[in-house]
Amino acid sequence: MDSTRGAGVRSFARPWQPPTRIERALRAMLGADDRDAYLRLLAGCDLFLYVPKEQADAGGSVRWGTCRDRRGAWCVAVRTAGARLPRRAHAVVQRTSLRALAELWPDGRFGLCVNPGTPSERTFPARHRHRRHWLRAAEGVGGRRAVLLTKYGGPTAGLLAQALGCGALLAVRDGVLWNEIGDVYDDYALDARVLRASWATATPAQWRSRMDALLTTRSGPAGPEFALGVRRRLAGAEGERVPLDVWRDACAAVLGARRVPEASLLAVQGVIGRIVRYEARFRADGMLPPDGWVRSTAAYDYGRAVAFARRGLGARLCGGQEARDAILRAGALAGARHTSWADFSAGYALGRVLGVGAEEFGPAYAAVLEPHRVLTADQESPWRTLPWE
Repeated sequence: MDSTRGAGVRSFARPWQPPTRIERALRAMLGADDRDAYLRLLAGCDLFLYVPKEQADAGGSVRWGTCRDRRGAWCVAVRTAGARLPRRAHAVVQRTSLRALAELWPDGRFGLCVNPGTPSERTFPARHRHRRHWLRAAEGVGGRRAVLLTKYGGPTAGLLAQALGCGALLAVRDGVLWNEIGDVYDDYALDARVLRASWATATPAQWRSRMDALLTTRSGPAGPEFALGVRRRLAGAEGERVPLDVWRDACAAVLGARRVPEASLLAVQGVIGRIVRYEARFRADGMLPPDGWVRSTAAYDYGRAVAFARRGLGARLCGGQEARDAILRAGALAGARHTSWADFSAGYALGRVLGVGAEEFGPAYAAVLEPHRVLTADQESPWRTLPWE
């Protein structure tokens, strides 16, 4: 039996603003005393434990944080995305799920306390029979869907919000808050692993070097941006459509004047072919208007710079102000290079798919298209609520 059933909703002296739509929904389910709906929502979202930083640094098993719930019982404490604590020096975040908790539970004498000390708090008993119920709830949830998570108390207007919006494609893909600077990425240990494996980054100096490469758009091949730059100049201020043969000939003429090797000229012509094919698909999928074309792939570096700053902060490779400054710079550079959220999104998408080699419309493309659709449809999206400046 649920230990909170019939206990009512905890009262708070001050009016409460839910951090995100998740905590708002949990609060409503508490008011309705709907335990099963509350549990189903938990099964479909990420949960977060706090663990000692020194244990996380050492690797291996870590001790989960505990708390007393409102009845005074000792529980393992977990939090939803918006209810996480302010950043602390000696405790770090570990991402988990209701399924993982059910399978790895340390001691059935402890209950599970969700969002302790908040109006969305609820405690669940965690004996073996209760954890079977958690697993059934998890089985009823499909794979992770791309969703937008907005922190209502975070930046939602101004330059910082606009800059964070440039990282929203990755935030939606990864299921993290888009408008927060703090411990918002997956978790401390995972952030460090991703930075080491994908970015060869394990020290503050390496983080700064990689960030500089992103902000100066030096992280990928120069061919696509060269070709797009030639077409931009041909299109002029009015953005007139440039025939494919004119574009190809102009690129060949510029490269010929520079006396580049024949192999480089052929490579650029191959890139132009890929760009044309991708743009046709973007138009079919609504990522570009019927007569639209991509101006620049710089968005790919600027969008990743926002995520890289936040992940570096989570991994303790940079400080909060350093991350904030990098995010603001990425936003300013994106504003100067691109003309709209739609232009930014198309540039990001093209940079992403060109960066994965020969793949045409596989997982890398789907990982951009789905977040794009979320950000252009969700009423809370910065792409709908913020101007492009």
